[in-house]
Amino acid sequence: MKFVITLLGSDRLGIVESFSKTVADHDGAWCESRIMQVEGQFAGVFLAEVPAENSDAFESSLESSFQPEFHLAVVRSNADEESAPARHSFEITVLCSDRPGLVHEFAQLCTARKINILELQTNLRPAAMTGLLMFEIEAVGDSPEPLDQAEFAHAFEALGDDVVVDFSKPESTST
Repeated sequence: MKFVITLLGSDRLGIVESFSKTVADHDGAWCESRIMQVEGQFAGVFLAEVPAENSDAFESSLESSFQPEFHLAVVRSNADEESAPARHSFEITVLCSDRPGLVHEFAQLCTARKINILELQTNLRPAAMTGLLMFEIEAVGDSPEPLDQAEFAHAFEALGDDVVVDFSKPESTST
């Protein structure tokens, strides 16, 4: 049985060790994760798989190990990877001057093109020559139809004079 788990709370030493022990104690496998610290808070998203006969005990152990200190969400995955239709995936980076609404504008452009945002990372970083803060969006997305990358880039670049859009790898088809 696969579980998607999110964990959020004050960062401290040993969180990853404690989580990995809980997985191992239930004969589970740590499949995927995204972990980061934001403003002193630990934020983690995990995919773990445990044998079906251990799934209830695993979930109870997570709750007793991490609540109430952490916000914990545990979802049993029903994903059927074999029946998923083919999707067209891509990676994109957008860099421009920081201003309110950039992520919303990006999300609107994606939604209008039926793009599902699979991963999204944003950062503020200084521009190479001026040191002014630039907003960076790095995303992985997919869509049911091939994406016209030039049209998408043009649509986002039309939002400002300093917007740079780069597709870091050619579009591919995923399942």
